[in-house]
Amino acid sequence: MKIEVLFFAQLREAIGESRRVIDVEGAPVVSDVVSLIEKWPEWRAVSSLPLTFAVNERVVDGGHPLGDGDRLALLTPIQGG
Repeated sequence: MKIEVLFFAQLREAIGESRRVIDVEGAPVVSDVVSLIEKWPEWRAVSSLPLTFAVNERVVDGGHPLGDGDRLALLTPIQGG
């Protein structure tokens, strides 16, 4: 199944793109996809950042099930001044 992963802020800068489609097998949950992404070399620069997840524009936790064509957004805390 295909999951579209969206990257924002520091994640987008580290990955070098704002979105990527990932092929996953079985019945994945959010944390399964995040585990795959954590293996990418470009992830090292942001590996310590806390993440919030949204699937199809709804905030979810790491155990949320994913379906074919879902959009998984990886968000970092918003910083401001």
